[in-house]
Amino acid sequence: MFDKLKLHLMNEAGGLNTLGRVALAALYLVIAIVVIKVIGIIIARLARKKYDKLRAIDAKRVKTVLSVMKSFVTIIIIFTWFLSALRIFGVNTSAIITTAGIGGIAISFGAKSLVEDIISGIFLMLEDSFVIGDDITVAGKTGIVERISLRTTTIRDYNGELHVVPNGEIRVVTNRNKNIQRALINVPIAYDADAKKAVDLLTEALKPVNDDHAVIEDVSVWGITDFASSGIVITCAAKTIPGEQWRVERVMRSVALGVLNENNIRVLDKSIVIDK
Repeated sequence: MFDKLKLHLMNEAGGLNTLGRVALAALYLVIAIVVIKVIGIIIARLARKKYDKLRAIDAKRVKTVLSVMKSFVTIIIIFTWFLSALRIFGVNTSAIITTAGIGGIAISFGAKSLVEDIISGIFLMLEDSFVIGDDITVAGKTGIVERISLRTTTIRDYNGELHVVPNGEIRVVTNRNKNIQRALINVPIAYDADAKKAVDLLTEALKPVNDDHAVIEDVSVWGITDFASSGIVITCAAKTIPGEQWRVERVMRSVALGVLNENNIRVLDKSIVIDK
């Protein structure tokens, strides 16, 4: 069987024929894929040991770094396989690298945008603009970061759609999971309502919201913040931990609506009240 295989893969001079070279390149590719899988498993096991010992934000940062490391290792292994495949087919890769450089090779293959994406991915990691799990807006897409690689950032929006954004297109990052966030609601009421009573009622009714674990600075009722053709607007705000501001806003709206309805203070449609 070995002799038959040798007959198909080798030429009369004892070297590999075209089929043999293709088979050897394919074998190297299989080995490269196996190595990538093994490294991925090792990284995943190391990550599991670390996550439970870290705070949530640190764990997300570790996950992001490991994701990029895996992407980087994958690129190196695939590039090494590519050079090996060229050597198998008799291409002088040393001369290519010496005369053009790795960057020149990438550009010569029409991969200028690929190089830009990779460089941008490295800078995103160094600047710590966002990590996996953050709620961000980049390149016109808003959602939760699910994956960061050296070339792309994957975001799932609130409708469940998945967006893969090339890192080279990321110019401005809006991160709603950084630092302190603000929960803010506008409560529109009629002009004939007792505004002072409404402010007092809201101030008292919203006090229990301060006990929410996500509120780091008590709810403040700012008072009347806008006049419009149909009514006035009372604004209430609280500072929260990142990512919890929308839930706290929903709680504040529910409390505000309930206490004002109980005291016969009419809450208007905001779209009618605010002039644009």
